[in-house]
Amino acid sequence: MSHARVMVRGVVGVLGGLIVWQIGFFILAWLLARIWPDYAVAGRSYLTTGVYSFAVPMAVCNIVFWIVTEIAAGWTATVIAKRREAAWVLAAMLLLYMVVIHLFVYWATFPWWYNLSVVLTVAPAVLLGWRLAR
Repeated sequence: MSHARVMVRGVVGVLGGLIVWQIGFFILAWLLARIWPDYAVAGRSYLTTGVYSFAVPMAVCNIVFWIVTEIAAGWTATVIAKRREAAWVLAAMLLLYMVVIHLFVYWATFPWWYNLSVVLTVAPAVLLGWRLAR
């Protein structure tokens, strides 16, 4: 395969992983909101006012949703790119994003344990997706 094709597959793989990660989380949250009215209220409140009102079980569900979608994103990037480097690039990108968002931008908005959980699990979850795709 030509170098250009390898690069294109890698870029498309990373983009595919990002799409799965972002859309996947919101689909899972939307599904949970359908069966858990209090979660729906907390989610709407956060989206409209920016005020964090998730109870601990709700926040734990969000962490699980991020981990599941990160695994799916790593798997997707690897399958599309057919190279492990796509998952490594995706893991680095998502880790950098989560560090900025959760350790700086929203540190005071969310509980400390939520912020740390999201940051500490992102890269290992993406790389687990890569391992599952091998």
